[in-house]
Amino acid sequence: GSSPHRGLRPAPPPAPSRSPQSKNQKKERAAALQNSQQEYGTVPHSFVFHRGRVGKNVRRLAADVRKVMEPFTARALKV
Repeated sequence: GSSPHRGLRPAPPPAPSRSPQSKNQKKERAAALQNSQQEYGTVPHSFVFHRGRVGKNVRRLAADVRKVMEPFTARALKV
């Protein structure tokens, strides 16, 4: 007989699911997240923007300075 699914391979077995985290891992991750959020809040933040009308070179320079200062600089300000 001709099967409509002739030539198709059977589906692969499902991937083994990851074992859930232990209680200790969850506690450590939560503590690390809280510490990083507290540290982030205490570090000074900054804005980098041009004043007045500027050319493309100054705009590019401002974008580069933002990248250098990135973790603590607003990336895209909307006025």
